[in-house]
Amino acid sequence: MTAWQWYWLGWILVGFAVPETIALATGRYKDTLSETVWSWANVRAGMPIWQWNVLHIALLAFMVWLLGHMAFRIWR
Repeated sequence: MTAWQWYWLGWILVGFAVPETIALATGRYKDTLSETVWSWANVRAGMPIWQWNVLHIALLAFMVWLLGHMAFRIWR
């Protein structure tokens, strides 16, 4: 593995998997990455699209890009 591959593996494990697992295992669901992002963006279930702000649009664009990039290897 290259140094960058080791870096990304470490980031995924230490920066994501460990805190996410701890949050889920202790029942502190508000401490997960997804809940934190939804909180930052003030996303609420049932919110009409006309109430979205720039952060909502940016988050949607990022998620579309991430799906295409990770799942389909496009937009590299």
